[in-house]
Amino acid sequence: MANVTLIYSQSCSACPTAKNLWKGLRVKYSFGYREVDILTPDGQELADRHAIRATPATIIDGKLKFIGVPSRESAEKALGLKKEG
Repeated sequence: MANVTLIYSQSCSACPTAKNLWKGLRVKYSFGYREVDILTPDGQELADRHAIRATPATIIDGKLKFIGVPSRESAEKALGLKKEG
């Protein structure tokens, strides 16, 4: 099962869209999901480790996969739910 971490900011205008995307996918698929505010100590540590300078940012299984809001198809592919091609 994949683990998704969404790094967000309270002032980020695109973050609610990213949150809705991942929450919607969780209704359909089983994967771990958490949201981390970039201004918290945990958020700062993740931002430093992955060189994140913008939100939203999505980490899947410990690897930075997206900066910005991915398409639903790209998110499903990153979770291994859709085949390429």
